[in-house]
Amino acid sequence: MLNLWLVTISLGGFLVVSIGLVLFALKGAVNSEDSYRVDPIPTDNDQEIKK
Repeated sequence: MLNLWLVTISLGGFLVVSIGLVLFALKGAVNSEDSYRVDPIPTDNDQEIKK
């Protein structure tokens, strides 16, 4: 019975560590500033130019 609990806890820990590593890798690979450069937030000046 103790073996089953140890296996369950170790697999749960492995899952948590794996998810953490994937999120860490995605955070490092994705630059959040790119979204503002590609699709900037419209300003009041932009609205006046389009009229």
